[in-house]
Amino acid sequence: MNKKFFFIVIGFFLLSLVIVSLSRFLLEGKKQFVGTVPDNPVSKVCQKISQAEDVYSCLAVVNSDSSWCQKIESVEEKNICLALADQDFSFCRKIRDQEAQEICYYELSFVLGDISYCDELENWEQCYFSFIYRLYWQERSNEIKVEYCEKFSEDAGIDLAFKNSCWALRERDSSLCRGNEHCLSFFQQPLSFCENTKLKSKSDCLRDRALTAKDTSICEKIDDINIRDNCYSSYSAHIESDLSLCEKIANNMTKNMCYREYAITLSNQQF
Repeated sequence: MNKKFFFIVIGFFLLSLVIVSLSRFLLEGKKQFVGTVPDNPVSKVCQKISQAEDVYSCLAVVNSDSSWCQKIESVEEKNICLALADQDFSFCRKIRDQEAQEICYYELSFVLGDISYCDELENWEQCYFSFIYRLYWQERSNEIKVEYCEKFSEDAGIDLAFKNSCWALRERDSSLCRGNEHCLSFFQQPLSFCENTKLKSKSDCLRDRALTAKDTSICEKIDDINIRDNCYSSYSAHIESDLSLCEKIANNMTKNMCYREYAITLSNQQF
């Protein structure tokens, strides 16, 4: 059971924003977009998003303009938007839904690059590891602080697995994985590794191979269309921002999230 749960959490950063934080995309029909959009590159990317309320959220974050958040009908989504646009975690505290609140703190830690927002969560482990995971993929392992890894306990099971993986990613040393296949998958492995792994699906494993080898052509080898989409999105988010990869994505939810992350990354570079 611990292994199964660990598998779900390890993929949290790559999948959580798609699977969990995008419930707003499930609204039926595309609402009419209202407002005058700023004339800048990041705003143009936001306009590629297919749901109007998510366009508002994207525009608010990349332009640091919370007035766009006021156009969002969902109270929970509006508070997430305000937290990100105003860089104010007090809006996260106003959220009553636990899942939405977790999303708020997680996205705030991502947008501001500050892991301390994860400490607001009761289940902080997922948020912490996702933050660490992002730094690793972006070749910023030197920013994974000792205290991040030491925060995880040494209890057998998921806590120890988190701890070992954290040290391995920080030191970029696969021997610190202690043989854990999920951890080893973060490091360069031959494609044959995916034929032998027992704790991860072949599609998930191939996605990791694409990221570690920095080769998007490996994404094309993935049969599962959802994981193939996630491969493109993850590559653009973690390895190299590439709008053309977002265009390859079939699923609208994943494509919209890819656009959003691309816009946020671009805005951080420009402003």
